[in-house]
Amino acid sequence: MITTPLLANLVCGSPSRNHDFDFARKALLEALYAAGNIRTDVWNNYDSGSAIEAGNLLVSYTSQVPVSDENCAALRRFLENGGRWFAIHASNSVAGNAHLPGILGSRFLGHPPYMHFSVTVTRPEDPLLVQVPATFEVDDELYVIETHSNDLEVLLETRWGGEAMRQQYPEDTRPLMYRHRLGKGGVLYLALGHANRPFDKPRPEMEDRPDLRGPWAMPLYQELIRRGIEWAAGRRPL
Repeated sequence: MITTPLLANLVCGSPSRNHDFDFARKALLEALYAAGNIRTDVWNNYDSGSAIEAGNLLVSYTSQVPVSDENCAALRRFLENGGRWFAIHASNSVAGNAHLPGILGSRFLGHPPYMHFSVTVTRPEDPLLVQVPATFEVDDELYVIETHSNDLEVLLETRWGGEAMRQQYPEDTRPLMYRHRLGKGGVLYLALGHANRPFDKPRPEMEDRPDLRGPWAMPLYQELIRRGIEWAAGRRPL
């Protein structure tokens, strides 16, 4: 039986070009295609709020992308009406936007230098985490985020304190993956997933950086991406 395919919107990019968005775009498009029965439109910003509202799911890998009040309202309506948004890595780096943290559930504050750290599963019985090891190790940017909701369901976390981008942070539990319900829909946020080529850097005058790919080659990370897309497509419980 042929069923009508879902329509996904993939937003991947940044005016600052501070990640390897080409790499992430390619990996996420392949994952969306492999999920089956999904058509994907690709954008590098959130300017087509009407297109996002008309879609079934939203996947993002962005950083500091300006979003107008009108398109923030469209994102909120999309979620409240049952849409699901799988937001990855720097998608919650929203600069001075006043509305997006409340929609996404968090705001990026900073990260220490790329490092090796341990990740802990907080809800092993959750359908998104069944058979995921209780703890696992990654090389990545450890994101420090500010939460903007009291009802976040934290799924992955780590514990860290120290200096991040010239700011001192106390040792504390740091959420790395959470689910945030909004109306009939919601957001699934996964902080893991840095990627950059030597020339992908916050400012052009900076020295080139080492080529980094975070956990993208890990089968476990690829499985988290696969499950996140399934969740966004409504194939896993909200």
